[in-house]
Amino acid sequence: MMLNENVKRSFKKRLENGQPQLGTFVKINSPEMIELLGMAGLDFIIIDMEHTTLAFHQVEQMVRVADLHQMSTIIRLPDSSRSSILRALDLGATGIQVPQIEHVDEVKEIVDKSKYHPQGSRGLTFAHRAAKFGNTPSNYLEEENLATTIAVHIETVGAFENVEKICEVEGLDVVFIGPLDLSVSLELDANYLDGSLADPVMKIVDACRENNKIPGIAVSNEEQYKFAIKKGIPYIVWSSDVALFKQAIDSVIRLAKQN
Repeated sequence: MMLNENVKRSFKKRLENGQPQLGTFVKINSPEMIELLGMAGLDFIIIDMEHTTLAFHQVEQMVRVADLHQMSTIIRLPDSSRSSILRALDLGATGIQVPQIEHVDEVKEIVDKSKYHPQGSRGLTFAHRAAKFGNTPSNYLEEENLATTIAVHIETVGAFENVEKICEVEGLDVVFIGPLDLSVSLELDANYLDGSLADPVMKIVDACRENNKIPGIAVSNEEQYKFAIKKGIPYIVWSSDVALFKQAIDSVIRLAKQN
């Protein structure tokens, strides 16, 4: 089973309608972990190739498992190369997320590499998973262009300074705020609720609203999650599988040491 174009497009539609979508970063190459996340009811996962050693053949199997649970899959790429973007989309992911961008031209190139002609220059073959290995519907190109979700990080000084122009790029869907990297880049504390990162975060959210882009943000606790809901940020990524597992283990160890 794989996510069809309509299911992929519905993920983007829910985001565009402002319906909160809850996900997490996945760093562990484990089908059982992905099944647990799907059974728990997450809307999507971001498979992390930036901060892990995951390879594309492993990612493809992870996407397959997520598809079985109708859980959307975004791949955070290690770079914005044509090869990385093509492989991620050809293996059938719902979309891509590109970190560490600096300039608007980078974003335009990412969109171009992600879209088929006439919207872009994505290489075409029907002998891959996204095109159902040749069992390809006649409207595949149009549907793939409509359904694919494209996200970029705002986490560098360059991206932050150019956020208004970045949000104007046609074909870009999600503008994701990486609070930790952004705080380091801007030399501010990482508290975006009431600390020095609060104003920069709202500047990014406002730029999204002015240009009909979908804002996204990383959260790690209930207060941050409620902030995202209150501010109308629908693309919400709660920690990672590693962090969630560590928190659970830490709570067990603390309890055990008390007895």
